[in-house]
Amino acid sequence: MPFIKNINNDFSIKDDRIVLSKNYFDNYQNRFAKITGTRFSCILGQNKFSSPFKTWAIMTKIYKEEMDPTLSKVGCAIEPKVREYVEKELGCKYLSYDPVQIRFDVFHENKIFGGIPDGEPVVNGRIDYSKFPMLEIKTTSIDSFVYKKENGSLFMKKDENGYPLIKLPGEKRNSWYCDNDIVISEEYKYQLGLYLYLRNIDKGIFAVTFLTGEDYVHPENYVASEHEIALVNFSINDLDHFKKKVEYAKHWYIDHIQTGISPKMTAEDKKWLKEELGQMF
Repeated sequence: MPFIKNINNDFSIKDDRIVLSKNYFDNYQNRFAKITGTRFSCILGQNKFSSPFKTWAIMTKIYKEEMDPTLSKVGCAIEPKVREYVEKELGCKYLSYDPVQIRFDVFHENKIFGGIPDGEPVVNGRIDYSKFPMLEIKTTSIDSFVYKKENGSLFMKKDENGYPLIKLPGEKRNSWYCDNDIVISEEYKYQLGLYLYLRNIDKGIFAVTFLTGEDYVHPENYVASEHEIALVNFSINDLDHFKKKVEYAKHWYIDHIQTGISPKMTAEDKKWLKEELGQMF
């Protein structure tokens, strides 16, 4: 199961919270994760698949969420091609990062917030935001697929030929649109918004590409010009409001990550914990 540390040894449950043991906290606190764009959205309650409580468990390294290898493979193969497409469309060059080389973070000077933008504009070999926006790439399917839960995580179900099983044709793409206009979710706005805020810039752009079942089987054959790619400009419209969200997340980090005491569990969190820990909960 994805809980990789032991209840009653590394942590305990008290008053609807998880409390890390002193021994575990002292030995592992330097390895606790920072707030990335994705985690920022979760902490603010904007992710329908996670919660602040679950995010806390991941950040304190007592729980390891497994990722569907198909999605990882698709991202690695297709995102560079989408980045090249955007470069041609905008007439610029984007810097992308090797996560391992930069230790999964470009904001090392910040002790609470971190992460990796999908692309930063480069002029004469240096990051330069004077003319071009920060890039955020989203890969999503056209159809909605069937998923199964394994070890607390969702994995794509496939047919005998390795193709994703379709739940509803066109449903996933349709969920991105309203009256023929693409709509970026609050979750994704907060993700990109955090990186804009940390870089002290105000312009970003989403590149959203819609994938077929074939793309999930052979992502190496993806051709950007043969796919729908929506480019959506983004900026933080209300900076004061956004600053309050950042301050909220900062205090959440201080109150919960730096103390080793989780946020209070919701009813959904208790259900999830019961599924993960079984009779131990």
